[in-house]
Amino acid sequence: MRQDKYRGNVFVANLPKGFTDSQLAEAFDPFGIVISAFLARDPATGETKRHGLVSIAPPPAAQAAVNALNGTEIGGKRIEVRLADPGMAIAIPKPNRPKRSFSAPPRPAAETPRTFVVERRPLRRP
Repeated sequence: MRQDKYRGNVFVANLPKGFTDSQLAEAFDPFGIVISAFLARDPATGETKRHGLVSIAPPPAAQAAVNALNGTEIGGKRIEVRLADPGMAIAIPKPNRPKRSFSAPPRPAAETPRTFVVERRPLRRP
């Protein structure tokens, strides 16, 4: 199964434990339009990791955010902020859903074939 990937134009690392996607977006709000912000998550537990990606527009806003936020402290941690590499992506976990079966549904039990009788009647003329 193919996983969905999230790509952003700014990479952020060394965030404090318990940081949320919305807090990450708020940190970048003063610099431009935050399209989205997403923290990496542990695939088994769903717990956030301490790095993420932000998509901010316009492109000069991304560079301004990097210049202003790189090396600043958030929650007692000195964060690293840089432009994301073009191939950088975070896997988006799928919600827990039952696995779908791609096999054909079972066929109903065979029924007795239906037969049709067609009667031919002479045409009546008035």
